[in-house]
Amino acid sequence: MKKLTLTENDLLARGNDRYVFQHPHNHQLLIKVVIPSIPKYKSKLREVYRDVRECKPRDETDSLFIQKIEGLVETDKGIGQVIVKEHDEQGNIARTLYDLAKHNELDAEKFSKLNAFLAWFIHTDVIINSLHCKNIVYAWDDARQEYRFKVIDGFGDKTLFQLSKFWSVIRDKNKLKCLRRMLRDLQSITQA
Repeated sequence: MKKLTLTENDLLARGNDRYVFQHPHNHQLLIKVVIPSIPKYKSKLREVYRDVRECKPRDETDSLFIQKIEGLVETDKGIGQVIVKEHDEQGNIARTLYDLAKHNELDAEKFSKLNAFLAWFIHTDVIINSLHCKNIVYAWDDARQEYRFKVIDGFGDKTLFQLSKFWSVIRDKNKLKCLRRMLRDLQSITQA
């Protein structure tokens, strides 16, 4: 199989540990690639494979609130995670909760949709180990013709034995910890 070539023109964003590229052959897809120079490269690469296994909707409601991972692809930058691009109504990349809060654009309608997202987060069995304002996006749903908040990263349990997967008490405790941290961060962004 031929490696997919990703160019600087395809690069859309640089996160803490991953590059995000526009898929060169499909504008509805993105490719996330772990940055080779980061200190925990091998650990982050394992997360890429784990995300493909763990980021699966358990039901139709889950699929409304999590980004869809299509699979993996070999690229000239390393293994890439192929994901469906979350976008706004005009087709631009969906804005993060962080960006909306920073620019004071969280109105009553968005807060209502954020509450619906958080209610889903509390009740879902999908394991999300990292919930923060930069991995939640406000995305347009073409099929339903409406916006909703979706989580785009932070799936699965980071521990070697994946305790959250087997014990709901641990999963629920971790969720509350994530939720409190995210709400605290959101409050500090909106008050800055």
